[in-house]
Amino acid sequence: MRIRLLVTAATLAALVITACGGGTAAPSASAGASATAAGPLPDVKIGLATSKSGAANFYNPQQTQGAQLAVDQFNATGGFQGGRQKIQLIVEDDGSVRDQGITVFKKFIEQDKVTVILGPTLSAVAAGAHPVAQAAGVPVIAISNTGLGIVGKCDYGPCDWIFRASLGEQSAVPETVKAATSKLGLKKVVIIYGDGKFELDDLAIFRDAFKANGVTVAKEIPYRATDVDFAPFVTAAKAENPDAIVASSLAGPAGKILDEVAKQLPAKRVIGGNGLNSSALLPNANAGLMIVGTAWSKASTDKANQDFIAAYKAKYNADPDQFAAQSYTAMLVLIEAMKKTTRMSDKEQVKKALESVSLSATPLGAFSFTPEHDVKQPTFVMTVKDKQFVPFQ
Repeated sequence: MRIRLLVTAATLAALVITACGGGTAAPSASAGASATAAGPLPDVKIGLATSKSGAANFYNPQQTQGAQLAVDQFNATGGFQGGRQKIQLIVEDDGSVRDQGITVFKKFIEQDKVTVILGPTLSAVAAGAHPVAQAAGVPVIAISNTGLGIVGKCDYGPCDWIFRASLGEQSAVPETVKAATSKLGLKKVVIIYGDGKFELDDLAIFRDAFKANGVTVAKEIPYRATDVDFAPFVTAAKAENPDAIVASSLAGPAGKILDEVAKQLPAKRVIGGNGLNSSALLPNANAGLMIVGTAWSKASTDKANQDFIAAYKAKYNADPDQFAAQSYTAMLVLIEAMKKTTRMSDKEQVKKALESVSLSATPLGAFSFTPEHDVKQPTFVMTVKDKQFVPFQ
């Protein structure tokens, strides 16, 4: 009887030790099943501010669809944390105006509690919205802000929480001007420009680029965002007998400038900035007059690019454009950075990971950020043929 009691006590002691985590016994099958069956984690929320309405609404469908495609592809693989955590993309309309962009950014930060924001569409809207994220310590990836002061030295002060995945005009415009000058033998041009921040930034960059290439800017002709008749502006340009017209504008006015140039200056080329890189212009009968520097080329045979094009067409039954490629790539880069963190919703960790992220294959080519958080990628100079952007040669 004594022996039986001793054995029972020893057994109880062993059970206590095991329950407290002692010993070296392997975990039971039920314990492993319990760990595997752990429930899902809250989604990682990412905000996308894009111009569903207003002057820049041309660009929204492609921006939204590009970002959503990348999210859907990633979530289909299971997402983060061994399939327990996915991405939720929250899309809001920035209205193409500064105040609405600020409101959207505040909603993302205060109400939705997003980890990162992509957007907004226009540089002028970014000038108001980005400081909101900067002050709150929320990373932003600009997916179409090509103007001055977006990253690096910003007018509102430090902007180290802001990254840019869209090729800046300071990189694209000089390459465009160089190619056009070499191919067309340009000596004199006229610039027609709008009154928005993007257009005015482009005007300054075009001035410097033409000066560097020995080309005279004979006249600068301003228009207002409310103007609808562009015949007088092209007539004024024609009086200077230029070798080409420069359109520092968004896609809407650019289409009207193209039409007037075709009427009044047949065969003259129209050189533009990033505002002309829109699929909305492809149906224009005079789009073949355009020469524009771009961050993306549909003609690129890189596997990453062709896979993106095929996936986009399969999902949306349409071809992507540069704006889709940029938002898609920005999301790829963000996902890659988040993979390097221990907690995907930790904004400090995500910011640090973005600074060192590097992808060798994206639709935009090899991609990384400079120390100033600007994009480092190739530039493509394009024109339009058969309603498609093609290399300018």
